[in-house]
Amino acid sequence: MKRLLRGVTRVFALVVAVTTLFGMGSAAVAAVTKRRIETTKDPASNEPTATSVFAGERFESHAPALRGGRVITWFAGHDVDLRGATLDPSGATLNLRTMYGGTQVAIPEGWRVESHVRSILGGTQVDIDDANLPADAPLLQLRGFSLFGGVRVTTSPVASWSGEDHDGEALPPAATETTTPAVEPGTAAVDGSGPAADETAADDPDALTADATVPA
Repeated sequence: MKRLLRGVTRVFALVVAVTTLFGMGSAAVAAVTKRRIETTKDPASNEPTATSVFAGERFESHAPALRGGRVITWFAGHDVDLRGATLDPSGATLNLRTMYGGTQVAIPEGWRVESHVRSILGGTQVDIDDANLPADAPLLQLRGFSLFGGVRVTTSPVASWSGEDHDGEALPPAATETTTPAVEPGTAAVDGSGPAADETAADDPDALTADATVPA
């Protein structure tokens, strides 16, 4: 029994050590990648590159004939919006490289999707109902890998994966605070309080107050 426990402990320690070293190595490679690979600036590019390394990013494409592209997501969240793009008649292939992060790809309705993404300790989810689409509908193929991360393809994203909403704000606008309007001098407040009554009495010395004695 003691030998079994020792064996399990050694295996667990080895797995932790390998995972830690792998994570450190991946972080170093990601840092180099961030310097060398930049996101395509032109949203009309038909073969764009979208990168999100160590910080959440949002990329929007308006390509007139999208043929392919690369999406690199390491140690971050990534929103890739293709709803403003048009696929090339021959289709397009998107290469995904997701590691220690998450990639959400938003596409317009009417596209067919084929996923060939390899997931290792992660997952790929395609929320597309293309059963009723014609066979010649535009086809988007997904290739690449997802390691310790996730990939989602949808036509209706309900939340941001990069930390930015559709307006590019990190957080939703703050709720409007309700403030009590200031009371102008010489006017009575809504609840009947205020300086109006006192000012009237001060301006008219002959005015009767509630506790004044009425002469017989």
